[in-house]
Amino acid sequence: MLSFFKLNDPLRLVALAILAFLLKLPTLLNTVAYPETIHWFTIGEAMQSSAMYVDIWDGLAPFSAIIYMVFTWLFGRSILWLLLLGTALTFFQALIINTYSKKAKLFENNTNLPAFAFVILSSTSPSFFTLSPALMGLTFILLGLGKLLSHVEFRAKKDLHIILIGLYLGSSILFFLPYVFIIPISLLLLALFSNTVIRRFLLLFFASVTPLIMAFIYYGLISDHPAYFVNNFFLINTSFSFYPSVSWLQAVKTIAFPLFILILGVLSFGKQRRLTNYQNRVMQLFLALGVMLLSVLLLEKPITYYGLVFILPIASYFTVHFISLFRNRIYTLILSATLFLAPPAILWSYSTSLFLGLAIDPINPINREYFPIVKNKKIMVLGDAPYLYKEAKLAGPFYNWGLSKQFFTKLDYYDNLVFLQHHLEKSAPEIIIDLENNWPQIAERLPVIASQYYLIQPNVWQLKK
Repeated sequence: MLSFFKLNDPLRLVALAILAFLLKLPTLLNTVAYPETIHWFTIGEAMQSSAMYVDIWDGLAPFSAIIYMVFTWLFGRSILWLLLLGTALTFFQALIINTYSKKAKLFENNTNLPAFAFVILSSTSPSFFTLSPALMGLTFILLGLGKLLSHVEFRAKKDLHIILIGLYLGSSILFFLPYVFIIPISLLLLALFSNTVIRRFLLLFFASVTPLIMAFIYYGLISDHPAYFVNNFFLINTSFSFYPSVSWLQAVKTIAFPLFILILGVLSFGKQRRLTNYQNRVMQLFLALGVMLLSVLLLEKPITYYGLVFILPIASYFTVHFISLFRNRIYTLILSATLFLAPPAILWSYSTSLFLGLAIDPINPINREYFPIVKNKKIMVLGDAPYLYKEAKLAGPFYNWGLSKQFFTKLDYYDNLVFLQHHLEKSAPEIIIDLENNWPQIAERLPVIASQYYLIQPNVWQLKK
């Protein structure tokens, strides 16, 4: 089986594309939805009529928000399409890895094994092929990594390569903010594995921050308040955790198979006989990159399932080296069976909730009583209960309570009252759920607005028809 992908035949990539979807059938037939999908769908729907960071107070990265706006417009809240598009994206990423592996001469022979390894490893957890911000941002990191490897290999250094590396890495941050750490990592890798002059380090840094500066200027122009972008995207993501953090035990379970293959690949380097000095340097580069990214994971707040996708390119590289050691036909057959059968078996365990107690839907039981009330309605939640939007739409800007809470402690400010009145009139929420006892203060200051609602149960107000 492995020999089929060892040949450098572009037509065999068609078979790999089919394999990419077949391996994921256990999840595609019995979809698994992580709690983060509620967030993405809610923001995507709200963006169809509102501006991010100005009319929607949330820290979702701008490029990701645009993608989810288009997604929800085309497919609604379909988990299946989220998985299908994510699968297609992972195959595209496999092609990127395949291309830079050949151009940069990472391996002894040019084969399709790098793409094959990435497809296999990306099929070991639903979070790896869900269309998440981390997965979308990874595409640009891979493009940047390809240019970085070319820069390390070729003696003729080009400023254009450095600029492209920076632009790709900067664009990845606008999909997933934790990728900001890839900028200092890339600078360090250049210092360790190339003879780049100081001028190019500065060029890489300024190229990396250029997409961020352009985003700052854009949101400043559309809102006249550039601080909205800085506060609602950068600052809130460093001080407030929207997602429930994954425990280290759950994180290790998620990456167990890729991590196991990665370790075997690293250990196999003692038996590699025909690698050039350059290929040994590349091995050290990938090992250093893996250690640095793991260090970043320790700093990530919180650790999320889909954020673990960064391990796949590193593990894929070492998987190819591990596969290349097998010459014996029987051992190769055993390895082939393991690589082809393990991913669907692991995905089946996710879909049947047998994956060692994995919690996919950690909704507070107290909030479940509101579900029948808010279903298919435009709602405004004054409190930290984002899962109430699971079957409801956002009305008004107050989605991220970490951003919004401070606003309701300053209702004596005239500008705040004008802002609140404007959005209550504009969005006209059908249901208002007050979990923080803020509505009495609002009713006192905005009596005309408050008169349009009546109490239907404790903490719940409904718009009068």
